Amino acid sequence: MKALPVISLAILALAACGQNEPAPMTESSETANLTEPDRAAQISDGLAIVEANCTSCHAVHTNDESPRTDAPPLRTVLKDLSPEALEDDFREGIHVGAVDMPDFDLGPRGTSAVVEYIKSIQTSASAE
Repeated sequence: MKALPVISLAILALAACGQNEPAPMTESSETANLTEPDRAAQISDGLAIVEANCTSCHAVHTNDESPRTDAPPLRTVLKDLSPEALEDDFREGIHVGAVDMPDFDLGPRGTSAVVEYIKSIQTSASAE
């Protein structure tokens, strides 16, 4: 008979743990809270990083051409990939892009800035 209260307490404890777990923070919820000046600064930082690291292969603005024909313009890279997935891949060191694309460790802020910049220049792929 004493086993029943112990089991009941264990079940209650497990249920309480599941209810108190915070929802995982996604980048979209973090950037959703940015003020316009902060977002503009992040986009500017992202542009600087992209211009320093990506222009040898990719078009990095809204109307330029990629130097490499196999490198998509950054303004279209999110047509088949969510910004969150791209950011996660960069942060986790998962290789993104072509086999010969270098891996970049931009840190959390640099990664967020690059993704925010890329989001800001997206156009429809059919317009290309």
